[in-house]
Amino acid sequence: MNNWHDRYKEMKSSLNLTNADISDIIGNTPDSVKSTTQPNKDLPRWLKLAIVVYERMSGGKKEN
Repeated sequence: MNNWHDRYKEMKSSLNLTNADISDIIGNTPDSVKSTTQPNKDLPRWLKLAIVVYERMSGGKKEN
């Protein structure tokens, strides 16, 4: 299984999202999104939920 960061990158790429797009959705700055999603940090729980929902809705993984 890919790690959370790989799964995040896949979701972001598949949905053609940029940090600016995500920041508009969540109400933060693009730099805040970049800082929050650095590979050396654990992803926030809300983002893990978004990844799992994306994967399930797209017919992908069913596991956490």
